Amino acid sequence: METLFIQRIQRLSKPLAVHKTNVAPLLKPLKEIQAVLFDIYGTCFISGSGDIGVNAAAPKADALSEALREQGVELPQDLAGPALDRFYELIQNRHQDLKAGGISFPEIRILDIWEHWRREAGIHVNVPQLAIDMECRLNPVWPMPGLIHTLEQLQAAGIRLGIVSNAQVFTPCLFPALTRHTLTDLGFLPAACVWSWTLQEAKPSTRLYQLALKAFPDLRPEQCLFVGNDMRNDIMPAAATGMRTALFAGDARSLRWRKDDPDVGALRPDLIITHLSQINECI
Repeated sequence: METLFIQRIQRLSKPLAVHKTNVAPLLKPLKEIQAVLFDIYGTCFISGSGDIGVNAAAPKADALSEALREQGVELPQDLAGPALDRFYELIQNRHQDLKAGGISFPEIRILDIWEHWRREAGIHVNVPQLAIDMECRLNPVWPMPGLIHTLEQLQAAGIRLGIVSNAQVFTPCLFPALTRHTLTDLGFLPAACVWSWTLQEAKPSTRLYQLALKAFPDLRPEQCLFVGNDMRNDIMPAAATGMRTALFAGDARSLRWRKDDPDVGALRPDLIITHLSQINECI
């Protein structure tokens, strides 16, 4: 399945450019940082929709028709819209079930949703291919400028690396598909990579951050820096667990200040960076 994901991402992806934010960086030395953890969508990768998931973009019935046609299934345009609406309804239903089970910030497993949709529709398709094809069409991504160089410099400096991401099963495949480097190549510790889909719980839950910190038992939380583009989903929960924080303000599509969110309030990140290379300047 990993090979399929990589091949489809490569086939359906094309270069994207960042949209400048005109935000002034806030840079300063941060002492004793021994680990850096990253968000993925909107931070490590330019995100066309600004976030993970087909539900993060405006519904596009033609994308569903195209993805099905790739597998030899014709879905008339007038049926594609209702079919996609039903898909989103299944996501909402699963969110409600998880919330009823006590998860405040639920995350779906996208392959399960597509399989439910496929069975209900009576369509025979390769579900993993359908899932990744829809994701690539509705949320195109491309490596953020300076990503690989920044990670290589951090790794060379002995900085330990991790990830906390709202993600799906195909998300780790973005790295080999679009950078030709695996997460292991780049120095990411598997135990420090926390993916929302595996927990069925999403950011801003602090549980994801707490799990990532357990990968560094010899470090205090303040020795870890979290880098993300969203004040509510990234900066707030990372700060709540004691990490230092860097708001990535390098792309207007994904920058989330959340100024009207009362939960964010007067929270301020330790750093504001507009290019990933600025991390190395500060630690």
